[in-house]
Amino acid sequence: MNLKQKLSETALAIVPVVIIIIALHVTIAPISVTTLVSFIAGAVVVIFGLGIFLAGVDLAIVPSGSLIGAALTRTRNLPAILLSVFAAGFIITLAEPNLKVQGDLVESVTGVIGSMSLVIAVSAGLALFLALGMGRILLQIPYKLIIVLSYGTVLLLASRVSPMFVAIAFDSSGAATGPLTVPFFIALGLGVSSVRGGKKADDDSFGTTGIAAIGAIFAVTVLAFALSGGAESSGASSSTPTAEVASKTAVVSQADALDATPDGAQDGAAGSADSGPEQSTSPFREAFSALLAALPRQAKNVTIALAPLAVLIALFQKVLLRMPPAQIRRIVAGLLYTWIGLVLFFTGANTGFIPAGTEIGVVLGEPSRQWILVPLGCVLGALIVCAEPAMWVLTAQVEEVSAGNIRKPVLLAAVAIGVACGVGLSMWRVIEGFSVWYLFAPAFLLAMALTFVTPKLFVSIAFDSGSVATGPVSSTLILPVTLGAALSSGGNPATDGFGLIAMIAVTPPISIQILGIIFHAKERKAQRRREAATKQAAQAAIHTDGTHPAEGGSK
Repeated sequence: MNLKQKLSETALAIVPVVIIIIALHVTIAPISVTTLVSFIAGAVVVIFGLGIFLAGVDLAIVPSGSLIGAALTRTRNLPAILLSVFAAGFIITLAEPNLKVQGDLVESVTGVIGSMSLVIAVSAGLALFLALGMGRILLQIPYKLIIVLSYGTVLLLASRVSPMFVAIAFDSSGAATGPLTVPFFIALGLGVSSVRGGKKADDDSFGTTGIAAIGAIFAVTVLAFALSGGAESSGASSSTPTAEVASKTAVVSQADALDATPDGAQDGAAGSADSGPEQSTSPFREAFSALLAALPRQAKNVTIALAPLAVLIALFQKVLLRMPPAQIRRIVAGLLYTWIGLVLFFTGANTGFIPAGTEIGVVLGEPSRQWILVPLGCVLGALIVCAEPAMWVLTAQVEEVSAGNIRKPVLLAAVAIGVACGVGLSMWRVIEGFSVWYLFAPAFLLAMALTFVTPKLFVSIAFDSGSVATGPVSSTLILPVTLGAALSSGGNPATDGFGLIAMIAVTPPISIQILGIIFHAKERKAQRRREAATKQAAQAAIHTDGTHPAEGGSK
């Protein structure tokens, strides 16, 4: 573990975002001083939190997930393997605090889907598709077949329910596949594929998270369809909600929406509006107070989320793993690092990023400033995805499995290009106000079509990337910018929020698959060069050997 290197890498990912926000503040999108200070302080906390979290993942989450997946596969009992994977996925997702927050907000907004119904449905759907992903590896079912059939079914169902329910479905996928569950699911798949072996072991190493994410979308869509009776009876729900309700619906996607505007930030915003002599508290004190106030809640949430995973590791250690004491101590230390890192990460993101993003979005949503929304969305999308915790884990695992052939910077760049396009298109849609289906449907069909011409490894990596790109950093900065712009321009924040989440989820699969096609073409070209060089060398050797006897005879 190199904590210093982790912190350096995360700083390189976060600092450019800070520079952009400060540049916007001093040029065309001024925000309150308290919000700006809270954002900078939150960014510093996020840097430390993300670095410590990644160190913990390397120490505990990835090794334990790989060991559990390998141990289950060695039992060669398919029903037991699938049942264990389903149980693990259900328990971990059920304890996800962000999902509980989402359930509460959805219940208050829709009046149709209850909080516990949503939590159970998402947990069961994700666990079911997680087991499906593991079964695919063991039974060698083509990945593209699962993806095309699953997403095709989801798309068909989504076209029959209210756009608000579709928004909730996509946000549920983001809430369920967080920075804690994704590394464990990736490691679980790596463990299963390593023991399964065969020529397709590398191709099967990824894709499990992408399949599991479909389960959350599928479950909520089915639940909404069943409870609302289809599109005809959900017309009331599809009407434009109030700004407050719509904002709650869209922001629901990730880390603790209830803490989105902490007390300190709210007070700071009010104080900056007055900016009179009555304002006695300094912005620095308010920002510091907001961070301290958010810490206990985030500590509680992360503890609730991490405890089931720790119990599962202990249970598998007792039944299957039998790890030596030294390795157990390493995993315990890693879990502690993970806990500290996530507490800091969510505290900084929720207290600093959401208020800043919302204020900037409101300012830039004004007609005179809307011209910058699209280029700003592209730049923010490219930078923010590089700060997503789960994305760092995924790219590191891809580089390791591919023996360095698929380098982390190249993969991150491809994902960043995809997310940049997705966010830029979403900002354009906020300005123009057309339906998200005009963007999402062609992008989705293109992603599906590319699966038939892309190398298998890149197909699975592509859909994993799409499922983890809609992480807490995107949801706490880019999503508030979109919501603020939609509110300022008179749009519908609920459906605009859905447009952002959906486009972020579908564009990385396109860019990664294009990278795979280019990568494969270069490999084939290099292979032809090697074959030509080998053939030329062989011909030269034959020619040399053939002249030696003649030369020897003439002598």
